[in-house]
Amino acid sequence: MTMVLRSVNPIPVDDLPEYPIASGLRLDSHFFMMFNYRRWMNSDFRSLADREVRGVAVDLFCAAQEQSPIGTLPTDERLLANAVDVPLDVWRQLNNREITPLHNWRRCICDNGQIRLFHPVVLEVAQSALGMKGDHEEKLANDRERKRLGQLPAQIIRAGGSRQMSEDDAYIVRLDQYLLDHFGSKQRRPNVVREAMERMELDAMTAAG
Repeated sequence: MTMVLRSVNPIPVDDLPEYPIASGLRLDSHFFMMFNYRRWMNSDFRSLADREVRGVAVDLFCAAQEQSPIGTLPTDERLLANAVDVPLDVWRQLNNREITPLHNWRRCICDNGQIRLFHPVVLEVAQSALGMKGDHEEKLANDRERKRLGQLPAQIIRAGGSRQMSEDDAYIVRLDQYLLDHFGSKQRRPNVVREAMERMELDAMTAAG
């Protein structure tokens, strides 16, 4: 773990990464968490954080295994304090230190629209436990694609597009790909979809010449 001091201060929702594990997935038989002790022992976080912070940080890693989606934490400080079984005033004291238990936890947006916290290493552990390789990853990608395409017609209408555009399957697929290529993981709010539609039309006119 490379030491980069981070905060969980709010950033624009449109800039949040999408969490790759679906909220509906469960680990009913998950009683063992993979722990790379060498990675932990050699991490800057362990070297620089005090013992109390380190202990609470490990509790957070464990608590995230039973959250939904797996591997995430809530953003509410009261729920976080409860997750590691410390009084709220103690939790606040820990998070006023130079290096806090929430080191390297970042905000993300989940498939159910919730804003939660995730940690890259904890995400790796959760993905490993879920066996998210090969066919499973492909299935998740296909599910996300179906969800995007299913929502896009209504988003086109809200963005000022015509009914004909919202019912044109070829146009929907092109617009979906344009949004992915040029707007990444931004939430598809009306202003974002409208800008994508306008830019895609302009690009087509320029190409036609």
